[in-house]
Amino acid sequence: MTRANPTASRDIVVMGASAGGLTALFDIVRGLPRDFPAAVFVAMHMSPDNPGVLSDLLGRVAALPTALAEDRQAIERGRIYIARPDHHLLIKRAHVRVTRGPKENGFRPAVDPLFRSAALAYGARVIGVVLSGGLNDGTEGLLRITEAGGLALAQDPAEATIPSMPLSAIQNVEVHSVLRAAAIPGVLGQLVVQPVDDPNALCAPEVEDTAETGRALQQSQPVGARSPYTCPECGGALWELAEGDKLLKFRCHVGHGFTAEALLAEQGSKLEGALWGALRALEENAALYRQQAARAGSAGFLTLSQQYGKSAAEIEEYASTLRPLLHRTSLQFTPPAPPAPTHEPPEGIED
Repeated sequence: MTRANPTASRDIVVMGASAGGLTALFDIVRGLPRDFPAAVFVAMHMSPDNPGVLSDLLGRVAALPTALAEDRQAIERGRIYIARPDHHLLIKRAHVRVTRGPKENGFRPAVDPLFRSAALAYGARVIGVVLSGGLNDGTEGLLRITEAGGLALAQDPAEATIPSMPLSAIQNVEVHSVLRAAAIPGVLGQLVVQPVDDPNALCAPEVEDTAETGRALQQSQPVGARSPYTCPECGGALWELAEGDKLLKFRCHVGHGFTAEALLAEQGSKLEGALWGALRALEENAALYRQQAARAGSAGFLTLSQQYGKSAAEIEEYASTLRPLLHRTSLQFTPPAPPAPTHEPPEGIED
């Protein structure tokens, strides 16, 4: 797949999913024929300790060979490559990289690095597909694909179990088609045979993605404006990156990346932990004061016992004001629903 040709087909398909995306992936891979003339790559958010059964599950219904990707594995048409748990899956010319670079949007594997690296390596030959999931991982990568001449597809949010990821894609990217999962294989079958300019003919030098190696502050200063926020992953400073007119991203100097929505979600999670920690510390402190008050009282030090008791009461009052905050649903960030898409498919392409 690395031979430089004036034209080639759209033979790189990248798919990203999160919560609720497994059913959609089943529908898609089940519908891809054995002679599907493209390589398919899948990144799905999962726990780091996941045993890596996604490839086995999809392989039970797929006509195409399906397996977890191996580092530096050659890219072949007619195969499905699955991102490994706790590893990013990145696309290079003719091979893949499987790395443990910095998390993006709180996940590894993340969808954005897969999409972004595919756009850089294969440009217009790439078709990106965003499926069910929370927040908006995949939107920035889908932007890179369309900017390079590739195409973007999104699962119909009305069908998606968790519609945030496809909704974000529809809101921020010129999406070619919005489809139910079962209809995606048919559209892919039409698109993958279309001729396009081959970006490999340009012989552009390969660039390491942040998710491949991270960043080193002494080697390259982060691009963008310094923000007042800190990275939830490592505590480092965050820089604000403008990704188009609507999408706001942040990245720390070692490479952790977040959309604004993902940063809000991570901050909300850290905030809840901090509040529970504060409540625990207050209640432990009050309990210790109560214990000391009882010990002082039984020893006959009534004034000291009263002082301990007063301190305990004050701390318990602080705890009583903090406890209701932990039951407020506003700590859980829910992004607003974007408007319905108004995009028209590019001329000459039928859904």
